Amino acid sequence: MSMSINTNTAAMSALQVLNQTTDQLSKTQNAVSTGKSVSSASDSPAIYAISQTMNSQISALSGVSTGLQFAGQVLSTASSQAGSISSVLSSMSETVTNAANNGEDQDTLNTQLSSYLSQIDVATSNSTFQGVNLLSGSTSSSVKYTQISAAQDINGNLFTLNGADATSTGLGLQGLSTDMKGVTIDTSAVTALAGSGATATTLTLKNLSSADSSNATASNPAITTSFVLDSKPGDTTDGAATSVGTAIASGLTDTATSVAVNKDGTLTIADATSKKASDGTTTYSLTNGDTITAKADASGNMTYSAAKVGDLDTNGNAKVLTQVVDVNVSNASTTKTTSDQLSTLVTALGNAGFGAQMANDGKLTIAGGNLDATDATATTGASVSLTGTTGAATVATTSGTDVVQLAVSGAINKMSRISSSIGVASNTVTQLQTSNSTLSDALTTGVGALTDADLAAESAKLTSLQTKQQLAIQSLSIANSQSSNIMSLFRG
Repeated sequence: MSMSINTNTAAMSALQVLNQTTDQLSKTQNAVSTGKSVSSASDSPAIYAISQTMNSQISALSGVSTGLQFAGQVLSTASSQAGSISSVLSSMSETVTNAANNGEDQDTLNTQLSSYLSQIDVATSNSTFQGVNLLSGSTSSSVKYTQISAAQDINGNLFTLNGADATSTGLGLQGLSTDMKGVTIDTSAVTALAGSGATATTLTLKNLSSADSSNATASNPAITTSFVLDSKPGDTTDGAATSVGTAIASGLTDTATSVAVNKDGTLTIADATSKKASDGTTTYSLTNGDTITAKADASGNMTYSAAKVGDLDTNGNAKVLTQVVDVNVSNASTTKTTSDQLSTLVTALGNAGFGAQMANDGKLTIAGGNLDATDATATTGASVSLTGTTGAATVATTSGTDVVQLAVSGAINKMSRISSSIGVASNTVTQLQTSNSTLSDALTTGVGALTDADLAAESAKLTSLQTKQQLAIQSLSIANSQSSNIMSLFRG
């Protein structure tokens, strides 16, 4: 090999090896110190991009988990107080039954009933968690929200649960005392009920606040509830869809609004938008600010609630409501149509929070639900009416401990459904938390598999590269000494 003072090929080769070894050693040292084989885009652009996407998903899941934990705490608080309310109602029922059997003094009984009502309202108030109360029924200075809404996944889907009114008034126990009145509807003269057309059989009930709706409040709203018997829900020809739609429209600012009821229970309203929550409640928002909510009851009957924008308080709570229950009587016996349909109606009344009982003589007794029994037989504007029947039904008022017990029974049934709804929601949140935690763990494992360094292998590589670096330095040193060898050729 020729020797040149200008070009030291050996040194250049040794330097190249040294640079390569130093670069590899730097990467290995970085892997050992960070624990990552891919810690930047320069290490592996494709893998780094994938890992960053997965890391962002993990971060999003962390946010989802936080929201679900909050929802779980809200539900836990509501569940605890709902249990307390159910216990109070059970004690109330036992007290009323004992009073009826033992002839207890009415003043003493009324004092006990008043105490029970106070306990219910205290429990409802205590169910507030961080401004959210699922049992209050309306917002206030201390209650900012009556529903919970939290992201249930990283795709933007929401878990939503609308609260209920479990106050003594919300449970239909307003004015509960031995003087409470109920109504009886004598249907013995009714020979047929109509489950179709524009004049389907309809039971209409107004609550106490309806007598003076102008002074109604969100915590004690004026409510008119219509139970429309429907032989074929969603069918305008063979069913009572027309009657149901008209009843819903009666609660809107423009009572002439066309409300079409579809076979699946959804509504078609011009220019209205709809949004369905995860608890099954669909809210329809009309352009004028009116709203309609729709949800199936425990028997699958669609229940609609209409509120006018002019009847909302400053917090957006409705002070006046028009409720319509589309009672599906399609399964009523063809041989005992009237009695079977009335039996289905009794079930629907119970689902709506009323205490209802049908006697063998055809008398339907209704109590609770804050029913305005006093005006039930008024000549005009009666608070109770059963229309669309063949043969007239006679309405009368009734009272006694049986009425009180029936009202309490209706409240117990309503509270049972509220508790069940909270329980189902709580289980759903737990399942979502587990699912998201599992997904987060899987993503974390995936990121690790893509980017984590094998420290055992990296340790062995580090030792090897350190040795190679030392050898490369030695080789470069030898190569650089060649210039000194050239000088020795010119010495005498």
